[in-house]
This record gives sequence, C-alpha cells and structure tokens, in this order.
Amino acid sequence: MNIFVFSSKKTSPLKPPEKNAAALRLLPIAALLKHRPEAEDLSCLDISGLPQGDLKKAINKLKKACAASPWGIIDPKGEAPDPAAFFFEGASDYIGPGLIKKGLDKKRLAAVLLWRNAGSGTPAVNAAGVSTAKKDAGRKLPGGKFEGWKSIRAGTTAPFFFLFVSLSEQASLRTRMGEAAFDVIKNRLRDILQQNLQDSQALLWMETESSSLFLIPPRAVYGKAAVEASLRMLAGCRLIGIEKLGLSIPVDFIFALHYGKTVFRAPGKTGAVVSDAVNYIFHLGTKHAGPGRLALSADVSDEVVPEGLADVFTAAGIFEGLPIRHSRRFICLK
Repeated sequence: MNIFVFSSKKTSPLKPPEKNAAALRLLPIAALLKHRPEAEDLSCLDISGLPQGDLKKAINKLKKACAASPWGIIDPKGEAPDPAAFFFEGASDYIGPGLIKKGLDKKRLAAVLLWRNAGSGTPAVNAAGVSTAKKDAGRKLPGGKFEGWKSIRAGTTAPFFFLFVSLSEQASLRTRMGEAAFDVIKNRLRDILQQNLQDSQALLWMETESSSLFLIPPRAVYGKAAVEASLRMLAGCRLIGIEKLGLSIPVDFIFALHYGKTVFRAPGKTGAVVSDAVNYIFHLGTKHAGPGRLALSADVSDEVVPEGLADVFTAAGIFEGLPIRHSRRFICLK
C-alpha cells in the first residue's frame, strides 16, 4: 500500500506510517493530473495554505483520479470549518492536527480501506448509510435462543450490543431546576427508557451522572427492537419531554449503538469491568453522537436496521478507527 501526499509544501506534514504499514510519497498538487493509484493506495491532499478556489479544483482532480481508490484530506492546522463536508464529497479519511502528531497505524489504514471498499465509490456506507458490499456488514451475530440475563455467569466474556442513552441540555436543566428536581427527571427517564426498550430485552447495566448504558442480547431481533425503540423516542422527543418528563424546555435524546465483547458483571457490580467495547461506546456517545440522532458503529450489523428504514441513516465519518452512520434528525412532534 502507498500513501500519496499531494501538497504545495516541500515537506510532508504526515509522518511515515509505522514499519511495513505503507510507503509514503510526497508529490506536488500538479501531479494529480497524471495520478493513477492502485485500489488499495490512499491519496491525500494537504489543504494547508490553499485558497478556497484552488482547494475546490484540487479536490475535484483528486476525486477524479481516485474514482476506484480511497482519498483523504490532511489538515495540519485544523483550518477546515466543516471536516464532515469532505466525507459528503466522497472522502474516506480526514487527518487533522491530532492525528498528524500521532501518525497513521495499521488499524487506521485498515479502517480507511474498509470505509472505501465496503461501498462502490462511496464510504463504507451508501447514501442511505447502509453497507453496499455485503449483507452481513458489521460483526457476525450468534444464532440460537437467548436464555435470559440470569443464564450468564458473572466473569464470562461474551458479545453484546451496547446502547448509550443521554439527554441534551442537561447543564441548563440542572441550573434551572436544581439537583433534587433534576434527580426526579432522571428517575422518570430511567422508567421511560426501560419501558420503551422492553422488546429488546435491554438490561440497564451502568449509569453515570449524565447517561445510561444498556446491554442488549446479541441477536438480530433484539438489536432491531432497540433501533426501532430509539428511533420512535427520537421522533417523539417533544411529547416525551413535555408530557412524561414534565419539562418546559425542549430537549433531545442522544443514542449510540455499538457491538462488541465484555466481561459480564451484574448491574451495580461493574466497577471493575475493563473493556475496549465499553470504552468505545462511552466515547461514541459523549464525543461523536449528536442530539436528536442514533449513531451506529461499523460493528453493528445491517441485520438490525429495520426494513424500510435504511434511508433514515447517513454516513457520519470515522470515529476512533470505525466508520459511523447516524440517523437523520426528525422534526419532533409538538
């Protein structure tokens, strides 16, 4: 694999990848006219110092040259006002100041190829936000019947869906209502969530001051039920906020769904749990998922997206090495 960096500078802002990951080549932007990358090559445009007109022309040339291979943007100083716009143009990666310092590793490069190769000429998901490469995108779900939460022994490592849920405008609510009244709202929200997620067999596993984390059995039927319930709550957020939570100001729900493995402990005894999947879902929910949306990581199988709702989801960039899709924002019912 080669990484081609097209830049108006004489030195590459990107460090050479780790050993054996890829070869780095620096080229002038004019070389885009004759650029012919292989399918697994990554071609990047260094946008530092480029006027808007030159940037648009260079991106058009890059897109044309990379019709069958991934391309990305290098933004050493974080100048781009809206990095997501590059993904809408068809980019497979955005390398900002943080990643410039860290450098690219094999995991990142593999994620970029997955993002590009899973869709024909688009990032890992199509315009509807669903993988076009194969029907079993995401992790393969186990078969068989789920025997219930009591059947899982403490200390067992097993796969689950992880559903993160939070409420927007919490700081404002706390200030207006005070801690005691806000605690009442949290208790009401807990009941509402558990009621709406009943069909998914969701287990309220962890709670923080601002969010809840549910475990959901690793079966398509339960994952699909969780997606449906989340979307229903997003669509009816205003009614829920006013009628069931008793709020006078509009709020949105924030949902994020991931799939992975963790050691199982009973609720209330999870303090010693150390899991990459748990860390990831909290990061996804707090740092990337937005108000009024359900974010799905690439490890969530297409099987859990209900038929007829594929168009609800759109591409939402790459987060910590995984492509993300999220639901479109609803016009909430009043």
